[in-house]
Amino acid sequence: MMPAESMSTTQLANPAETARRCNKSNRAARKAAAGSFWRLVAAGEPFRLLFPLGTLIGIYGVLMWPLFIWNVTGTYPGQIHARIMIEGFLTSFVIGFLGTALPRLLEVPKMTWMETLGFAVAVIGTVILHACGATMWGDQLFFFTICTLLFLLGTRALLFRKDNPPPAFVLVAVGMLCALFGSGVQVVSSVSATALPEWCFPLSKLLLYQGFLLFPIMGIGAFLLPRFFGLPNRQSFPESLVLSPEWKRGAVFALLCGGMVMAGFVMEAQGDPHWGNGLRSAGILIYFLREVPVHQAGFGGGSLALGLRLALLSIPSAYALMAIWPEQTFSLLHLLLITGFSLLTFIVASRVVLGHSGQSARFRATIWPVLIMTSLVALAMLTRVSADWMPAMRMSHYGYAAVSWVLGVVIWAVAILPGVRRADEE
Repeated sequence: MMPAESMSTTQLANPAETARRCNKSNRAARKAAAGSFWRLVAAGEPFRLLFPLGTLIGIYGVLMWPLFIWNVTGTYPGQIHARIMIEGFLTSFVIGFLGTALPRLLEVPKMTWMETLGFAVAVIGTVILHACGATMWGDQLFFFTICTLLFLLGTRALLFRKDNPPPAFVLVAVGMLCALFGSGVQVVSSVSATALPEWCFPLSKLLLYQGFLLFPIMGIGAFLLPRFFGLPNRQSFPESLVLSPEWKRGAVFALLCGGMVMAGFVMEAQGDPHWGNGLRSAGILIYFLREVPVHQAGFGGGSLALGLRLALLSIPSAYALMAIWPEQTFSLLHLLLITGFSLLTFIVASRVVLGHSGQSARFRATIWPVLIMTSLVALAMLTRVSADWMPAMRMSHYGYAAVSWVLGVVIWAVAILPGVRRADEE
C-alpha cells in the first residue's frame, strides 16, 4: 500500500505533474485512435473520411443563408451555395459510397488512402474556389475530380474485375456523364457564351444540379434500397463475367427509364417544363415501382426505412408538382433537393456507417437521432418551399429553414458519424 499512497500524495502535492501525465495519456490515446482510423481508410473504405467531410461542407454551404440574411456576411449565396452543395457536399458522399462499394462488388483492388486523401483535397479545393467566387475554376476542378474517379474505378473494372456490377449501375455511369457534361458546358460558357448552342446552357445546369445525383440514386437505389424493407432484390446475380440475358434485360429496363428522365431534362431545357417534369416523374415512378416496390413492404423497418420512404416519395412528387405548377419550380425544387437528395443521402450514409462499424443490428431499430434529423429536414423543406408564398417573410424563412436543416444534420452527425472510427468486428 505504501507506494500507492506515496504516489497519491505526490500527485496531490504536485498537480502540474498530474496534469502533464493526464495530457500525455490523452495525446497517446488520440494518436492511437487516429492511427486506427487511417488504417481503416487505407483498408479501402473512403467513406470514413469523405462522409464526415461532406457533412461539414453541407453545414457550411447551408449556413451561408442565415449568415447573409442576418447581415453577418455581405455575399449573396445564390450560385455559390448551389455549387458547394452539389460539387462539395453531395459529391463527397457519392465518391465515398462508390469508392467503398464498387471495388467490393467487382472484387477489384480497393481504393488506397492516398487516393482517398486526394479526393478529399480536390473536394475541399472545389469548395474553396466556389466560396471565393472563382466559379469557372471550381467547375474545372470538379470536372477533373469526376474524370479521375471514373479513371481509377474504370481501370480497376477493366483489368481486375471478377464479377459484373448490378445492371442498374448503368445509370450510375449516366450520372457521372451528366456531371461531366454539366460542369464542362458551364466552363465553356463562362469563356465564350456563343461557343455552344443556346439550349446547352440550361441543359447543363439541369444535368449538373439534378441528373448528376438523380441517376446514381436510381441505379444505386435499385441495388441497395430493397434491403431497407426486406424486399427481393432484382439486382442480385450469381458471380460471373458473362452478361446473362436477365442482366441485359435489367440494364435495358434501367436505360429505358433513364431515357425517359433524360428526355424530360432535354424537353425542359428547350422550354417545355410541363412535359419535361411530367416525363421525369413518370420514369422515376415506373422504375422504383418495379425495382423498389415500397408499397409491398408495409410500414415497419425502423427509423431508416421511415426516412427512406419520405425521400423516395419526395423525388417523383417534386417533379409531378413542378409539371403542374412550373411557375413555382424554384420553390418546389427544394422538395427534391432537401427531402429528396439530402435526406436520402443521410439515410443511406447511416446504413453504410452502421454496417461497417459492427452495428448492423440497428438497421431496423428505432434510432432517435435519425428520427429527429428526418423531422428537422422535413421542417426545413416545408419552411423553404412555403417561403416563396410569403414575400414579406421570405428571407427570414430562408434563414429558419437553413437553421432547421443544420440542427438536424448536427444531431445526426454527433450520433452516427463516430461509427466511422470503428471497425466491422468491434
